[in-house]
Amino acid sequence: MSSFIDSHCHLNHLSFEQDLTQVLQRAIDEGITQFIVPGTRFDQWGNQQKLEQKYPNIYLAYGIHPWFCDLHHTEHLEQLDTLLHDAIAVGECGLDTSPNKPSLEKQIFWFEAQLALAEKHHLPVIVHSVKAIHLILTSLKKHPQTHGVIHGFTGNIQQAESLIKHEYLIGIGTRLVQANTKKTQTLLQQLPLEYMILETDAPDGMGKHIRNEPKALILVANIIAQIRQTNANNILDICSKNTRELFQL
Repeated sequence: MSSFIDSHCHLNHLSFEQDLTQVLQRAIDEGITQFIVPGTRFDQWGNQQKLEQKYPNIYLAYGIHPWFCDLHHTEHLEQLDTLLHDAIAVGECGLDTSPNKPSLEKQIFWFEAQLALAEKHHLPVIVHSVKAIHLILTSLKKHPQTHGVIHGFTGNIQQAESLIKHEYLIGIGTRLVQANTKKTQTLLQQLPLEYMILETDAPDGMGKHIRNEPKALILVANIIAQIRQTNANNILDICSKNTRELFQL
């Protein structure tokens, strides 16, 4: 039986506190047997470690999310540096130009500091980007030794191709497949499968009032398969292989 992987899910979120074992079992029943949990802020890194100790099929990345960079100080970079010795990736980090976010100057400082740590530790990077692909590319050019994934990608095929040239894969999740736009259709038709990985971003990704779960990875694969007129298991197999190669699992 095939074994699939959710490349991005926040299983340390409070909404999973009471029933995470059942959530994982529902995913396992669908063939999703491995889960990558990225970090977003220093005060959650300890909770991530507890998850990894309890569930051997959970793998951790540690990072400082652009939304929370105002909460951090330089000593947190030192803490992050230490944690990365036992991580599979750096992140979630990146840039977000949405309203009411920390200043772009601060975001760029923290993003590029984490890119430098990724180079130091030879780890892939999990990148958050909202309306910031051009800025992300500028930072990546300063750190050419990095590689990773642009998670929850919502750009066009031309932007995807630019990122692929920098050795970044394209993370496709539940948000994107709900957007039935021409841009989305074109991206999912033309993006080569070897550059695609699948994610849920649980508990987010299904709208404000629905808790997303890793089992929704099947929904993502089914919609992509319909657009590409292929088999969903084929999508899941190839994208899971890509994920394991990226994160060396």
